[in-house]
Amino acid sequence: MVGGLSDRLGIRRLVRRYAVPEWMVVECAQARKRGDWRAACEAARVTVGFDDAGPVADLLAGFAPDLLRWHLPRSLSGTAGLATGLTYILAPDGPVTRDSVVLVVRSPDWVTGSQRLTLQTVRVGDLGEGPIYPLAPYLWDFRRVGELRYMAQTAEPPKLVAPHEPPLAGRCGTCGRSHVDRPAGPPRAWAAAGWVIDESANGYWAPHDLAMLHCADPQFALRELRRVEEQVGRGSCWLRGHEGRPGRYDQGKVRLEAAPGGHHRITRCDAAATQPDAIGPEICLHPELLRPPADVELLRHDRIGVEELHPLVRAALFPATDPAETRPASDFSIVPAGFWQDERIRVRCGRQWHWISLRDGSVELLHHDEVERRREHTLRVLGAPMRGCFEAEQAWRDGNDAAPRRLRDYRHDLWRRMEHGGSRVVLALLDAGMNPQVRDGQGRTLLHRIHLFEHEELLPRLLAEGLDVNARSRRGWTPMCEALVHSAPNDLLMALNAAGAHPQLSLTDPEHWPDPAVLGATSDAG
Repeated sequence: MVGGLSDRLGIRRLVRRYAVPEWMVVECAQARKRGDWRAACEAARVTVGFDDAGPVADLLAGFAPDLLRWHLPRSLSGTAGLATGLTYILAPDGPVTRDSVVLVVRSPDWVTGSQRLTLQTVRVGDLGEGPIYPLAPYLWDFRRVGELRYMAQTAEPPKLVAPHEPPLAGRCGTCGRSHVDRPAGPPRAWAAAGWVIDESANGYWAPHDLAMLHCADPQFALRELRRVEEQVGRGSCWLRGHEGRPGRYDQGKVRLEAAPGGHHRITRCDAAATQPDAIGPEICLHPELLRPPADVELLRHDRIGVEELHPLVRAALFPATDPAETRPASDFSIVPAGFWQDERIRVRCGRQWHWISLRDGSVELLHHDEVERRREHTLRVLGAPMRGCFEAEQAWRDGNDAAPRRLRDYRHDLWRRMEHGGSRVVLALLDAGMNPQVRDGQGRTLLHRIHLFEHEELLPRLLAEGLDVNARSRRGWTPMCEALVHSAPNDLLMALNAAGAHPQLSLTDPEHWPDPAVLGATSDAG
């Protein structure tokens, strides 16, 4: 069912498969044992933006960046990417005052951009305006991860637990964007849990607001609201589940308020607008974090095995049966398992079935020699369509959809692992024999996607491998176009510019980008 349980489970399974690779978990665990939080951040692709760790020493002593990455809300783009443009607060239990110094984690601006998180220290009184999301300690502090068991409301293996499924008529933010009518289900469910529902604005609930209530669990939300109240001294929070560029905060307005005597209130945007927060940050709760962890649902529906859980999560949910033991780093490889294995794929070629070989990210034709290959490419130059094995090979090289399904799945898997693993994975794959000319499903090369990675070492390697700095994707864009669109860092833009990339940095307005055909003619002439 589209937009329902199966869709949500598929998205969450995708996240667990790619977002936090096993080698990252192992390296972070080893860094924690040494007490080296900076090494853990580097392994988990977290950019540290401060030098003086003194004011937040206790927070950093328990900080597990891989655990944080494991739990953060995700986009629905199908990439397993982080929900974008969000600011998370990692703070002590409280009370937190204006003079308290906290950790601030920011998610990427682009779901198709780098998956690096940024970590800063900020005095609470210096937090700027806009939404902030205080995170519960069990989501990021390995010393508190045992609380996850209580929050998950499960003391037995998931198959033995009574199902706990909130209504799913619609979704929100990282939970989904399905259309929602005006069912009374979500407000009634919250009312039954003891919440007082504001009935102003002619009884109308916007679809996005209803979807957020569908996504969150009323009892879970109440516990989190109380925790935030004890932490920051404010008994009301905005419920916000959207993702987007920083500065776009106008999607969905539902306010949760804790009141004396247990009369907790839900207020919609219309009524809440007359009681705005004081100038400063808006304290928000994300609906995806107001429900039992995704792992519980995945386990219950047999979409993930207990052994696939993060070791800290596994130890919290199953303390008696599966302690969090870190295996030695020698047991793991950054190169994905099976990369070196030779896989055979059947392709219809004329009236026959042929096999092609897929290995190390490269395709090899097993039933055609070099003479046939040259003849086929000559016919293609003359305008004849490619068929069978040659069509599959060309589709792999160009990144188009004519590739057999297994090739497309392989390409998808390969790129997801590179996107979430960063330049370390790309460099390891290149060292293992991956063809540097590999393209994604949109015909983009590794240079087109360089903004996803830590480029300092990777860019010179790709240029040395002979990649064209002005190659065009199926969309007609060059690597510089992609970098500009994704707000790549200045040092990357300068490095591409120095390598001869077009458009030049003086032509940053897309209206002035050179026509791809002209660019191609110039490149061919050179």
